[in-house]
Amino acid sequence: MKALILSLSCLLALYSYGQQFRREEWTAEQNIRELRRLRHEEDMIYVHWIKNNRGEYEFFCDNRSFSNYTVEVSFTEFVNLQTTDVILPAKIEVPPGLNRRLFILRKSTLGLSSHFQYRHRSYKGCPEPKIDTGFAYLLPVAPGKSARVSELNSLAAEYGDEAPPKDWYCLSMHVQPGDTVYAARRGRVTNTREHAALQDSGYTYSNDDNYIEIEHNDGTFGKYSVFRDDAIFVHPGDYVEAGQPIGIAGGDKYASGPQVRFSVFYHLDQDVLDKDGNSTGKTRHWAFVPLYFWTKDNGKMRLVNRSTYTSDHPGDLVTQEMNKREAKKWKEKHKSA
Repeated sequence: MKALILSLSCLLALYSYGQQFRREEWTAEQNIRELRRLRHEEDMIYVHWIKNNRGEYEFFCDNRSFSNYTVEVSFTEFVNLQTTDVILPAKIEVPPGLNRRLFILRKSTLGLSSHFQYRHRSYKGCPEPKIDTGFAYLLPVAPGKSARVSELNSLAAEYGDEAPPKDWYCLSMHVQPGDTVYAARRGRVTNTREHAALQDSGYTYSNDDNYIEIEHNDGTFGKYSVFRDDAIFVHPGDYVEAGQPIGIAGGDKYASGPQVRFSVFYHLDQDVLDKDGNSTGKTRHWAFVPLYFWTKDNGKMRLVNRSTYTSDHPGDLVTQEMNKREAKKWKEKHKSA
């Protein structure tokens, strides 16, 4: 009996150690991801100003990405200045492009000196996107193909002692080796990774895997991940239609086999809570959308975890975000299909 108790105690200790190791590993990965985001921001978003011939300070932003960004500008020093363009600190949506005007600073009292110090930060997406929560997404697999669906857990909740992001929702759709992945919704490709070169096998998750990110018309972003190396058909800046082939599914090094992982998220500042609902003092900038999908047998529906569904890409859904001219052109092209 004592030997059994001792064995159980050892197993519990090992489990506790394993969980602690995973938490530390997840926290380290979270920090790396934030550093990557900040470096990406430095490359993509540049806030600058000029002094015009009226003595005003005009602030601009260069957005070198292919997506909308939320840019926040705050001031650590602000003497004898005012603006009527925005409420400070400013929080402004900036579309792709150079020299996008943000606001103008003017002297409060003419004849007196003025000065300022500012800083900025930015996040991909719109400040207040109007999310279409009832949108019917296509299954990102070929029409007529069946896929088993699994809901994935949030790493923040599983290993980080934090509550999941708002409305956490991410799916894994199990497919066959070499299956093509299709766009679930119309949008513009904002980012890709094409060569992950995962070294090991038996993965359950890797943040370094290949992916495609697509911005939708309502300010949300669809993320498709787990692709074969060098098997992505689209590039940042490309516009894609719903039902368009975008890559070949990977997953040969995953314990669960070939799959495509899919989620839809948007920019939303929110307090990070612990598992008891208490604030951690940190801010999270992404929320997720619980999705409706169109399936062959059930039409528009919420998918049930660990169930199998057959894909269907009807023309009316493929063209639902097109204008009349675009929809007519698409239907003419696919009339014989």
